Amino acid sequence: MNALQKYLDQNGITKYQVSKATGISSMTLSHATADSKPLSGQTVKVIAAVADALGKTPGTVLDELIEIENKK
Repeated sequence: MNALQKYLDQNGITKYQVSKATGISSMTLSHATADSKPLSGQTVKVIAAVADALGKTPGTVLDELIEIENKK
């Protein structure tokens, strides 16, 4: 499981919910949460959409994702 998928799970939100809340395509989110997608490969678009859906800033989301990545 990649860091973004783990982050979504920890925050109790699904890719579908992020897609519906922000308009980002579910396919984009599926690619972003693929096991082979490292945190360094995430786009600003994806991080911003997740942040918007959670009511957080993109910087906060990125900081929290880095924490998850560093715990591996």
